[in-house]
Amino acid sequence: MFAIETGSSRGVRRVRHARYVILAIGYYDHPVMLGVPGEDLPHVSHYYREPHPHHRQRVVIVGGGNSAAEAALEIYRAGGHVTIVHRAPTLKSTIKYWVRPDIENRIKAGSIAARFGWIVKEIRPTSVVLVPCTAGARGLQPSGTGEELPADYIYLLTGYRADNELLTRAGVVLDERMAPVHDPLTFETNVPGLFVAGGAIAGVDTGTIFIENGRFHGEKIVEVIARRSGQ
Repeated sequence: MFAIETGSSRGVRRVRHARYVILAIGYYDHPVMLGVPGEDLPHVSHYYREPHPHHRQRVVIVGGGNSAAEAALEIYRAGGHVTIVHRAPTLKSTIKYWVRPDIENRIKAGSIAARFGWIVKEIRPTSVVLVPCTAGARGLQPSGTGEELPADYIYLLTGYRADNELLTRAGVVLDERMAPVHDPLTFETNVPGLFVAGGAIAGVDTGTIFIENGRFHGEKIVEVIARRSGQ
C-alpha cells in the first residue's frame, strides 16, 4: 500500500492511499542550458507553445530534434520566417519518420533556412551570434569567423531532463542513462506496484519517447493492474 501526500496551491495537504501508483511525470522539468550570454533575455525561450504570435517574425530555432523540427514547421506555416541552427551536420536521427520528409523538403526548398554545423556564441536583443564548429578530441568546438543573424524571437530547443527526485525518493533505481529501472513489458519499476509511463521512462534519451508511442504505456499498465485485481 502506498501513501501519496499532495499539496494544493493554497497549502492544503492531503494523504491518499493506493495499491498501485503510476508516475507519468514527463521529462520537460529542466531544459538543457547553453550557458551563453543573453540566454535569459525576454525574447528567448526553452519551451515552444504556439506559432501564431510569430507571424512575419524572424524566428531562430536552436536544435535538431523533434521539438525543433515540429516548431519550425508550425511557425513557417503560420507565416513566420524560420531559421534552424544545429551544431551537427544534419538533423538528429531520432526525428519522427513522418516529420523528417516534411522538414527536410522545406529546408531543401528554402522555405525554412538552416545553419548546420553552427553553434550559438551570444544572444543579443535583436540578433543571435553564431560561429561554425568542427569535431575535435573534446567534441564539437567553435572555429572560424562568426555571423550575426537577425532575430525577433529565439527558441532554444536543445533538450530537457526529467526531475527524478520523486522517483528516487520512492526507492526507484536509475540506470546509467538516468532512466528508471523497469520491466519493459509491464512498465513496473523495481518497487512493486509502482509503474512509470510516457517520457518518465526515457532518462537522458528523451528522443526515443514521445506522445505517439508513449500513449500506449498506460494501456499496458492498466491490463497488468486489472489482471492482478482479477478484473
